[in-house]
Amino acid sequence: MFSEKGRAIWFLALLSPITAELLSGSSPPIEFFHPFGFLLLLGMYGAGVLLIRELTVIWRKGWATTIVLGFAYAVAEEGVAVKSFFDPGWADLGALSEFGRFAEVNWIWATWLSIFHSMISICLPILIFNLWYPHLREERILVPRRFKLVGAIFLMDLAFAAIVFVSIQDYYPPPLQYVASILTTIVFVLIARELPIDLVSARHELPTWSPWRFIAFGFALILLDFIIASSALSAMSALVTIVTLLMVNAAALLLLQHKLGRCQNSLHKANLALGLVLFFIVLAPIHEVSDGMIGMSVVGLCYLMFMIVLIKKARPRVESVNPF
Repeated sequence: MFSEKGRAIWFLALLSPITAELLSGSSPPIEFFHPFGFLLLLGMYGAGVLLIRELTVIWRKGWATTIVLGFAYAVAEEGVAVKSFFDPGWADLGALSEFGRFAEVNWIWATWLSIFHSMISICLPILIFNLWYPHLREERILVPRRFKLVGAIFLMDLAFAAIVFVSIQDYYPPPLQYVASILTTIVFVLIARELPIDLVSARHELPTWSPWRFIAFGFALILLDFIIASSALSAMSALVTIVTLLMVNAAALLLLQHKLGRCQNSLHKANLALGLVLFFIVLAPIHEVSDGMIGMSVVGLCYLMFMIVLIKKARPRVESVNPF
């Protein structure tokens, strides 16, 4: 049997790809549960979120560091591994293949995916992890040897994915794009290490919103991001779209700092987590009916049940003061 930290490791490692790939519909069940695809996603998302969580703890940093490390992860995955930041024929681009492309980079897509990965692939699973294992919030769950092993798995997975996607795609990014992606990833990591622990933290002792308002807030934020990234605004001006995306999410983060509170906020955080995934839960049966993604309704229902358990687990209790 796994120890508690062993279970915690698998909890976080599985939660990231399940949320970002399976629930979102990016990898429907038939793809997600294919042994090859599952191992590839686990080695990337699972190892990535574990490394970021551990680095934040090791460096004794806060959410600002986690957010910026999430950007580093996004560049590593989408720039180095799968090259969606650069490929004009990437399947998920849609109309964005025609707008916002400059110097061989899909800038609107790159901005939106960086926000998405930081928020949904990294920060959200870590938020849920902290609610599920509150007593492990500030503890390492990977001993140094395992930390190095997870790091090696992540790097090997990135390299393998890069080779696979080069072999199956017709687009080959210029070498400069790979160099720029690697350097950008390193810069984000260096910046993340220097950020103050309280740069992104609650500004009030107690939450100033009721728990239920955070569900609406999370849902509205994700919906608005999708609308901005895919709307006619993109066709009018890529720069305006990118700036709007950044401003909306910066404003949302600032608002959370003033509404979430430093303590007695577990239920509020759980409701925020539900709001952020509710958009995908609602879309899950639609994907199954309109896109033929068999099993998505079950995925959405199971994730909803998981979130209900999380909310019950996060019932109001007296907590120590911690940065947002």
